[in-house]
Amino acid sequence: MTKYRFDQELSRRVAAEVEDIDQLAGLFFEAAETERKLPRTHNLQVKTSWPDVLPSVQLAYGYHELSVRPPPATSREVTRFDVAADILREIGPDDARLIWAVSVSAVRRARGPHWARLGKIMGLHPATVKRRFSRALMAIWYKMAYAD
Repeated sequence: MTKYRFDQELSRRVAAEVEDIDQLAGLFFEAAETERKLPRTHNLQVKTSWPDVLPSVQLAYGYHELSVRPPPATSREVTRFDVAADILREIGPDDARLIWAVSVSAVRRARGPHWARLGKIMGLHPATVKRRFSRALMAIWYKMAYAD
């Protein structure tokens, strides 16, 4: 059985954000989505003093693929991201890695996490991955409810 120790302050912060275990899973899924909205730690673009010029006239009229960037993260999303990161910091590394992998696989996917792909990466059956994810969430929830 996994044993976690959470302080009352972290439990209070989590209780302010979620009301049940499904919302706890949603908190991690939202945090993974928010991570994609945050700016990079360093900019990979080359900075020059020349103005942006399109390389071809055909590209000026929308004949190419349009890449839409996600909107920047709101302060509420960043706060919830911080709560999720604090929870992951307090639990064991195996469960934290599993929860974050499941959360990242669910980003921008209507059908939820990609259990088969996660199972292949971890060398486990997809149902086992899903069961371990549910068990980790249950352990977090009950430790938060009964924090010292």
